[in-house]
Amino acid sequence: MKTITLIVAFAIIMIACQPKNETEIENTLSAALMDLSFAPPACSPPPVHTTVKFVPPIIKDDAVEQNAPSAPTKSTLAKHKKIIKDGNISIKVKDVELAKKRMDAIVKTYDAYYENESFENYEYKTSYSLKVRVPSKQFESFLQASEKGEGEIITKNINARDVTEEYVDREIRLNSKKLFRTRYNQLLEKAGKVDDILAIEENIRTLQEEIESQEGQLKFIDDQVTYSTLEIMLFTEKVLSKPTVSEETFFQRFKTSLANGWNMLVNVVLWCIMQWPWLIVVTILIVMVKVYLRRRRK
Repeated sequence: MKTITLIVAFAIIMIACQPKNETEIENTLSAALMDLSFAPPACSPPPVHTTVKFVPPIIKDDAVEQNAPSAPTKSTLAKHKKIIKDGNISIKVKDVELAKKRMDAIVKTYDAYYENESFENYEYKTSYSLKVRVPSKQFESFLQASEKGEGEIITKNINARDVTEEYVDREIRLNSKKLFRTRYNQLLEKAGKVDDILAIEENIRTLQEEIESQEGQLKFIDDQVTYSTLEIMLFTEKVLSKPTVSEETFFQRFKTSLANGWNMLVNVVLWCIMQWPWLIVVTILIVMVKVYLRRRRK
């Protein structure tokens, strides 16, 4: 009751000190009564505060672009086209070593470098297999310079792939994951329970691994875009020498025939000598047959 009396008295004093119209006076009294009606009674128990356990959400790739706040859009990131150029060419030359030296000079002129180089020397051909990384802006000039030298182009295949959309999608996902990582770090500073801290740190660790993986993929795409790849095959075919066949004279052929006849005779004699076990067996069989026939006659 004392509280009610004090509030009403305070309202009357305020009204008396400041002259107002009837509408303002009624509004003031109504506000005072509203404050009084919503004031908790003196005998009411204190409100009970309940703590809700924090469970950090699990971030999925499919929901990153939709849920991430202020994530960059494709229109803001796709400022330049991302084109990957690569190809292969094989050139038949007369002197493979001379062609290799000329290719070394071209590579040096256009600030390119060999990523892989191998030499093969077979019975029928000699070749160099070169994998050259060329700055993409000078790829066409490098290709024209390679074709102008002495040699015949056997095969040629050049490709250009537009990876702008793939690159922008990966970059949007990466930026979104970084925004979620920042939010998790802010929540980590405010978390007070051990379970909440461990759950947030696990989500941060997962996001960090995905961020590093996508950063590596973007760096690989940037490298493929910045430096084009051209595989060059320089080869020359060897001329196989055929053995010369000279015609034999009559005396040479006569001498060869005598030698072959003598060899044949020696082979026949040796073959007969080699059959001696069969001669003994045949002789024994003949003797046994004769003895048998004599006994039949008697």
